[in-house]
Amino acid sequence: MSKVQITTAWQDYASVKNWKRGLKTKSKVNKLSEKTDEAIRNYMPLFLEFKQKNPDEIIEEALSGKYVVRESLSDFATWLQDIKNKSFNQSVHASYHIIRGFYSHNDINTQKISTPVIDPSKVQTTDDNLPLFDYKEVGNGDEKQVTMELKREFIGKFFDLFDLRYKAIMMCIKDTGADSGDILSWTLDMVRNQEQHERIFIRILRKKTRQYACHFLSKETTKIVRRYERMHRSEADDSDFLFVQSMTDFRAEFTTKYGRQFVNGTDKIELAPLTTHNLSDAARTATRKMEKILVDEGTPMKILRKNQQSPLRPKRFRKVFSDACDYAGIPVDIKRLFMGKSNKANEEYEGKSRQNLEMYYANKLEPILTIYSKPKEISTEEIKKLEDKLDQKDVQYQETLQRMDRMELQFQQKIDSILIGLHKENPDR
Repeated sequence: MSKVQITTAWQDYASVKNWKRGLKTKSKVNKLSEKTDEAIRNYMPLFLEFKQKNPDEIIEEALSGKYVVRESLSDFATWLQDIKNKSFNQSVHASYHIIRGFYSHNDINTQKISTPVIDPSKVQTTDDNLPLFDYKEVGNGDEKQVTMELKREFIGKFFDLFDLRYKAIMMCIKDTGADSGDILSWTLDMVRNQEQHERIFIRILRKKTRQYACHFLSKETTKIVRRYERMHRSEADDSDFLFVQSMTDFRAEFTTKYGRQFVNGTDKIELAPLTTHNLSDAARTATRKMEKILVDEGTPMKILRKNQQSPLRPKRFRKVFSDACDYAGIPVDIKRLFMGKSNKANEEYEGKSRQNLEMYYANKLEPILTIYSKPKEISTEEIKKLEDKLDQKDVQYQETLQRMDRMELQFQQKIDSILIGLHKENPDR
C-alpha cells in the first residue's frame, strides 16, 4: 500500500466507518469529539503504515485469534518508539487506547489484553512538587490522626493577584470542581434570584458531555460572585453571560478594530464572553507575580518552568475539589454529580433537592474548601454605611468615565477642526 493511499483513502473503508459509528453511538452527545477524531487521524495512518495493510485486511487478519491483536498492539507500540521517536507513554496511548478501539468496535475481542503501566506524567510530577494541601498529625499515641488542610494562606495570596472577575472564576473552579469552559458558559440567570440563600446553587446539563451537574458556591465565593455581578453585570440581561471581558479590554479591542476611540452614547457596548485562553493567560500572569512576591518575602520558588504546565493552572483547582471530596468522605456518586461526571450509577441523586445535596456540601466540603478567614461580625448599621460608601464610589467612577469621554470628544473635535482648517488653507494637499 502506498503512502498516498494510506493518507487519503483509509477513512472510506467499512471497518473505519464501523469504528467511528460505534464511538458516536456510545457518546452521550451522539457525535465524535474533536479530540477523539484528531487522535484517530493522527494514529491510524501510522498503524496502517506499520501493518502495510488496509483497514479491512487488518480486521480480517484479526479473526485468526486474539494473539494476532495482542502481538499487533505490542509491536506497534515498540515501532512508534523505535521508528517514529514517540515517547513510551504516547506509544502506549496510541496502541492500547486508540487502535485497540478500532478492533473492539469491529467486534474483535480485546478483553484480557493487558495495557502496559505508563510512567508518571510530567504534569503529575510538577503538581507533586507544589502540594496545595498540608498533612498534619493531631493527637497523641493511639488517638493520633492525620488531617488534611488546604494551604489557605498561599492560595488566598495567589487568588488576590487576579482582578475581581478572574478571582471569582478561580474560586468557582475550586468550589465546584467544574470545567472552566462550563463555568465560562454560565449565564446571569443561574446566579440571580437566590438572594435568600447563603450559597449559590447551579443545576445544569453540561453541553459538552450531556451530563448533569449540581454545583454549590461556598459562602465566601457567593459573596465575591454577587459583588462582581453588582459592579460589572447589573445592567445585563439574564440571558447574557456572567463572565465577560472588561470595559478596558473592550475599548482596546474596539480601537484596534475600528482605528478610533470608543465613544459613550454613540457606539454600542458589546462585551465578549471570556475564553479558557483568557483565563489561562490571567493565571500565568498571576503566577509570575506570585514568584516575585515569594522572592520579596525571602522564600523564592520557581513555579513556572519551560515546556511544562503550571502547577497553578486553573484545571489544578478541579483536582483540589476532587481531593477535598475524597478526604471529606463524600460518596463517589455524589462527588461525580458535583463535578458533572454523572452516569447511570448516580442517576438517583440527580433529582435530589437542593437541601439534600447542600447537607453534604455545607457540613463536609465547605469547611475544607474555605480559604479566607471568617470576617469579624459587624452591625447592620455599619454594613449600610459601607454599602452607601461603595455606591458613592461607583457614582464617582461613572462620573469620571463620562468626564473622560467628554474630554476625549472635545479633543477629537479640536483635531478635526485643525484638519479642516489646514484643508481650507491648502485645498490641493
